[in-house]
Amino acid sequence: MKLGRDEPGYESVDPGEWSVVDADARRYVRSATREVASLVRTTYGPLGMEKQLRTVDRKDNPETVHTSDAGEILDGIQRARAFTHPAAALFVDAVDSMQRGLRDGATTAVLLTDALVEHGLELVEEGIHPSTVVVGYAIAAGRAGGVLDDLARSVDPDDAALLGDVAATAMAGELEEPTRERYADLVVEAVRGLAAVSADWVDTDDVKVMAGPGEPGGLTRGLIVRRYQEELGGGEEAEREQNWSIRDKVDWAFDWSLMEPRADATVALLDREIDFERSATSLGGDGTEEDRRSGVEIRSAGDLETYRAGREARSEETAGRVADLGVDVLVSQPEVPEGVVSALETQGVAVVDGVEYPLSDVYRLARASGGQVVGNVADLTSDHLGTVGRVSERRVGDEKWTEFGDCSGGVFTLVVDSETAAERERRERIVEDAVEVTGTAAIDRQVLPGAGAAAMATATDLRSYAASVEGKERLAVEAFADALTDLVRVLAANAGIDPLDSVATLRAAHAAVEGPATLGVGSDDGEPIDAREAGVVEPRRVFSQAVETARATTERLITVDAVLHPGVDLGEFVSEPYRE
Repeated sequence: MKLGRDEPGYESVDPGEWSVVDADARRYVRSATREVASLVRTTYGPLGMEKQLRTVDRKDNPETVHTSDAGEILDGIQRARAFTHPAAALFVDAVDSMQRGLRDGATTAVLLTDALVEHGLELVEEGIHPSTVVVGYAIAAGRAGGVLDDLARSVDPDDAALLGDVAATAMAGELEEPTRERYADLVVEAVRGLAAVSADWVDTDDVKVMAGPGEPGGLTRGLIVRRYQEELGGGEEAEREQNWSIRDKVDWAFDWSLMEPRADATVALLDREIDFERSATSLGGDGTEEDRRSGVEIRSAGDLETYRAGREARSEETAGRVADLGVDVLVSQPEVPEGVVSALETQGVAVVDGVEYPLSDVYRLARASGGQVVGNVADLTSDHLGTVGRVSERRVGDEKWTEFGDCSGGVFTLVVDSETAAERERRERIVEDAVEVTGTAAIDRQVLPGAGAAAMATATDLRSYAASVEGKERLAVEAFADALTDLVRVLAANAGIDPLDSVATLRAAHAAVEGPATLGVGSDDGEPIDAREAGVVEPRRVFSQAVETARATTERLITVDAVLHPGVDLGEFVSEPYRE
């Protein structure tokens, strides 16, 4: 690139002031991948360590996260807007996309990308062109796919034992074995229930995971709705602590009364508020367009009485109409006005409102009950109603749970036990990930051995295959094999085992077997184990996607030969790329 003297309007610029090029650019990229990988390296494997992360939640309130999940670690750092390095941001974005889709494999993708970048840049420093490395890596990744095809074992959605191994492996390192096995049984029961609904798809969005103190745990065919007192923001929280009247008002506002259990209940579902004030001129105004936009207009005490009487009449009319349809329970995403609730309860219709945690619950309940969600209560007909076997409520800690059980639709709620708020969120996240991973195995119907077996089997094959690759690309294929071996090395180190001895022993064991072997690192003594026989398995897609994500990300990073910041002093510049 040529700037300055031969182009009018530009002054001469020292390239060192506005760019990082060649070896410096490669070091710039390498530092990013090294630092990101260091954040999650020690979390890899069933005996990995946990991280305590000080970040902010979705509302920008301070939050402390305690986890060994790489996806959650990186997400927490992103929420705090801490990834200001352009190369690091690109790296994390690629891994984040995979994590959101599969809920597993993020650590593998991060560590493999770091290793591929390291070995690839070493080849570049030795004189190999980056494009040659990219081609060699593509050849290796293609070959790896064939190896994984041979190594994969088919799994049927009805195979409870194998799916249980998948679920337990997904929770390894997060929970003690008895709890892990108990949760794995619940996960498998839910996934098999989903598979029974659809022959060719498992919609894991229809499994809701909840944790609560004093709950024995279990699986409900249907939906449990969680409602609790809305938390105040930071400023409101401080004001509440100084003002008892605000605290009393907040506590008083939430209705802790519980409905009587109902069997074979008919439910109606709303996702819009019931608002009479903007839908009827009898409650005020003269019916003009301007008045309809502005709502009720009250100019005197008489207007106020008319307004109250009109609103009460509309509430009673609506309640009577809903009751005439045979509705037993009205479920509303927004809160229902107090007058309407009172009128409905007088008619014998129970109200479950404020179903906003999450917003998708009302639609899940529609699928569970066979009903349809409507926006306007006036549009409600008998065709929109659903049916549930039983409805009951109970208080769990500081929450009110409404259980819609014995439903005909393929929606499940998986309940796990916890004693603290922090542990509740952690266990919900662990089991949600296990549901996603097990669902992936049931959809794809393929699993791979874990414990580093897939990585070592692929690396062993690539080393043999590299001899047949012509040109300098052969070096890149060998580097790819070395990067895969690095995964096994980290796995052994995190288990407290000598990585050199365990990797050497495992390589020899794989070399002695014809074809891809299912041998992995034993976490007890580092000796090779048959991972498949030991029940350490994962969905084929998780490892395959981690390999592909790492290859694609590496391709973008090792071909960088300059980092440009025109007109900016790099010594003082902190890049913060735009992020949604």
